Amino acid sequence: MAKAKRARAHVARLDLTPAQAAVLDGHAHIARALWNLLHEYFTFRQGRFPSPKECDAAIRQARHEIDWMGQLPAQAAQAVLKTYRQAWANFFNPGHPAKRPTF
Repeated sequence: MAKAKRARAHVARLDLTPAQAAVLDGHAHIARALWNLLHEYFTFRQGRFPSPKECDAAIRQARHEIDWMGQLPAQAAQAVLKTYRQAWANFFNPGHPAKRPTF
């Protein structure tokens, strides 16, 4: 007789200090701003979408030239880019119910 497998889950809650919460909140706002800048960059070029290499170069340049953009870790910026490109891929996938990415 086979034993039934029991589903187990562990939830780890963050217990952040006010300073840590402020940093995390700031990163979230910067990530949202980066999404909006990427959206403008994509929709401004009305003939073709930029390649991932072009987007990466633009993000690197922005992180050096814009002070507040440099506060976002590079890995987080790349995650925003990956999520944004996936949003477009979902939009163009006929079997996916995703809507066009917006600001």
